[in-house]
Formats: sequence, structure tokens, C-alpha cells
Amino acid sequence: MSEIDLAKSWDEFCDALRDAGRQVLDASPDNDFDRAEGLRYVTRLARNFLNANLEEADPARAVLNQAGVKIGLDNPDYAYGGARISPGFDYRLRGRLNDAHSIRMGAFSGGLGTPEGLIRDSYLTTEDLELDSDGRFEVAISSEPQSGPWLAMKEGTNSLTIRQTLLDRPNQTPAEMTLERTDAGSPPQPVDPERLAGALGRAGFTVAAVVGQFLGWTASFAAHPHEVRPIDPELLAFAQGDPDTSYNYGYFDLGPDVAWIIEFEPPECEYWNIQLGNHWLESLDFEYYPTSLNHHTAVVEDDGTVRVVVARRDPGHPNWLDTAGHSRGGLALRWVGADHEPEVRCRVEEL
Repeated sequence: MSEIDLAKSWDEFCDALRDAGRQVLDASPDNDFDRAEGLRYVTRLARNFLNANLEEADPARAVLNQAGVKIGLDNPDYAYGGARISPGFDYRLRGRLNDAHSIRMGAFSGGLGTPEGLIRDSYLTTEDLELDSDGRFEVAISSEPQSGPWLAMKEGTNSLTIRQTLLDRPNQTPAEMTLERTDAGSPPQPVDPERLAGALGRAGFTVAAVVGQFLGWTASFAAHPHEVRPIDPELLAFAQGDPDTSYNYGYFDLGPDVAWIIEFEPPECEYWNIQLGNHWLESLDFEYYPTSLNHHTAVVEDDGTVRVVVARRDPGHPNWLDTAGHSRGGLALRWVGADHEPEVRCRVEEL
């Protein structure tokens, strides 16, 4: 007979969700639109972290989730993927590039919202892959070195994260990928009360912690409205991502007849993008609204300048970023593999 108090575990999970919701409501701008988006944000996080800690939590199953989640100004150009992995097993990732501009993947320990943050243990990019004539590739994932492309796991490695870049996402086919175990270790175990209680505890804690962590990001960005600034290194220290990417952020708070003008000369780089998000730093509805631009889609002036116009209505400019019904929210500007950090000039104008 289990000594785990499942009723208590369930109540604590529900309490954690309630507390996360209260965090959002207490930090929300004073209107029902932002409050509603904030509570939806909590439900999305709960769905994601319940799935990650229950249905896809066992690294013995090698489940590759490619659904993605809206956290921390997720990039509309990135198709995200991930899996729970363990240094106690060996894995192989197989894929085909299709229309992906690039693929970047890493083995990580820790996690978002934890005291240590998300820690990058090893990393590979498209240049590290051995593509055949059809764009197919394989990557070994293990603790022990392997021949060919190899993603190394350390003692604390617990997750695989994949980002593939699509420059014209609505019209392109993402890379196809599968993950499988290649060792002869033990099979997945059935659920037991202790693991279930632990999963509920981790899911509830992570939802509340992620909400708190990114509320700190929003406060940092909103303290300098209508500016684009490099992210505070202390914020990025708890969410290690792509080592080749420079992250810059801003915050808009615009009336219906006001535009935020952003100008820069893009550096030589593999890729850049600029995008909008809501107050909770979720990407906006990029499938239906023009909320992002990149080096492939932006119109460049004759002098090499990119001029971006952020506004709530169409100003008739080719580089318009639509706030999609939002009067306020975040902005991200990324450079991947840039040879320098360019100056970013900002101003606010009447339309």
C-alpha cells in the first residue's frame, strides 16, 4: 500500500496553479484583455508542463514533442522540438532537412524556473550535421563519444531541445525528425503513486516559477519603453539558449494612432529577426497577422537600412509589424552569428 498522500499532492498542484494565476492577475495591466491573456498563458503552461512531467516524462520512451510552447518571446520563425532524455540511455535522432534554413539542437540540464536555470551541456548546428544528397542526417545522443555527429550528455542532462529556422514559415515544409533509443536498457515503467505525486509537484512548481521568472523579464523591458536594448545578462543566465545568438528586447505601449519606428543596418550574419509578443511575452498570432520580419522577408532601403514600423493599424509601410489588437507588449530582435552589434535607433511618431 502506497504511503504517498495523492489527495495532498493534487491539492498542492491545484494550489500552485491558483498561485500562478494570482501572480498574473496581480501583475496585469488594468484591463480584462491582458488579464484574460494572462490566465490563458497559465493554462498553456499547465498543459505543457503536465505533458512534459507526465505523458512524456519517461526518458526511456524517447518521445519527441514538436508542438512548442509560447514562453519568453518564442520566435515565429522557429519550429521548436524537444524530448526528455537521460544519460542512462543512448539515443539516435534521424531527420530530413526539407525547407529548414538551419537546425540547432542542444542537450540541457536544469530547467526554466529552477534555481540553477536552464544549462546548456552541448550543442550542434546544421554545420555539424552530415547531410546526404536528400538532406537526411543522423545524430547520436549519449554520454560516451560516438562516431559522426554526436550530442554529448553530462551527468545531469535531462532534456533535448531543437530549434529549426524557417524563413518563410507559412509556405515551407519543416524538417522531419524522429527520436529512438539505441541501447538495450530497461523498458519504460508503469506509473506509480510516488512518480505521479512527483510529477504533479514538478508541474505545479514549474508553472508558478516560469510565470515569476518571465514577469521579471517583462518588468525589465517595460522599464525602457520604445527602446531596443541588449538583454540583462542576469536574466539570460537562467535561460541559456543558442550560444551564437545575440538577444535584444523592447516593450511597446501605443495608442491607436501612434507608431514605434525602429531602424538599424543589419550586420553580416547567418540570420536575424524582429518580432512582437504580448505583455506575457508570448509570440502573437503570427499565422494570421504580420507580427515578425527576418533577413529574408524584410524590405531593405537603398542605403542598407531596415526601417520597421510597429503600429496598431496598417501605416502603408512594407515593414509593418501588426500588434494584432494589442496596445502593449514585448519585442525581440535577434542576430545569429553576427560579426558585430549594430546601433538600433528608435522613435515614436504620430501616424
